[in-house]
Amino acid sequence: MAQAKQMKPEKTRKSDFKFTRDLIDGLAKQNVVLMTGIVNAPVIIAATTFKKGVVIALAFAIISFLTIVTCSFVPKKIVYTLRVIIYALVGSVYYIPTVLLLEQIFPLTVELIGIYMPLIITNALIFSKTESRFYLEDKLKMIIDVIFFIAGFGAVCVLTGGFRELICFGTFAGIKLFDFKIAAFESPFGGFILVGIMAGMFRALYNYLRNRRIRLNSEEHNKAAAHTYRSSTESKPAAPHLLPSQDDNVKERSDG
Repeated sequence: MAQAKQMKPEKTRKSDFKFTRDLIDGLAKQNVVLMTGIVNAPVIIAATTFKKGVVIALAFAIISFLTIVTCSFVPKKIVYTLRVIIYALVGSVYYIPTVLLLEQIFPLTVELIGIYMPLIITNALIFSKTESRFYLEDKLKMIIDVIFFIAGFGAVCVLTGGFRELICFGTFAGIKLFDFKIAAFESPFGGFILVGIMAGMFRALYNYLRNRRIRLNSEEHNKAAAHTYRSSTESKPAAPHLLPSQDDNVKERSDG
């Protein structure tokens, strides 16, 4: 009964569809790299160039999307432990053609990424968000929601790879731009520092925009409440005891 009560509020999300609130979560509020940090190892360690960032983002997008959509049809009656094994097997099936496709487009880059390509199969977006968020939604909303979460990861991965290539090698997408280099940012230690700085700046910007929106909404609400109060007081007739009575008028005339 306790579990049923805990799951009941989540099920209401099926009918409570709001684009800006639910679907933008993947890009900003619950970004898996900068906000929650549940999928940051490939970005911190492997995304050292722009091409590597693109390859990791594409592999993550293809494998995660197809695995999540396919496994959404797995019956929930199956024990969670077995479902997780099924998720991994399905991801492995999609991994092989994905890598073969990317090797045709980026032949050397895929090899340089190394072990972090197959680790995409077991990313937290598949094993964590599926049970806590995606599979509690309608199919259409789930698909759009997954796309936004994947887009949030991909944008950070590509930007991180491009920036690290720029400051580590003085190049962008293999094109030489300048000779200034900071080779330390190519290491995982440099990746931790860079992603940490990006996360801090992103959270500061997000909190500023959120607080600003709350403040503006509060001001608009106060203005609306004040306008409603003024309108009600102006249209309301004066109280009977405040109006001059007929006897007072007669008395004023007699005194005059």
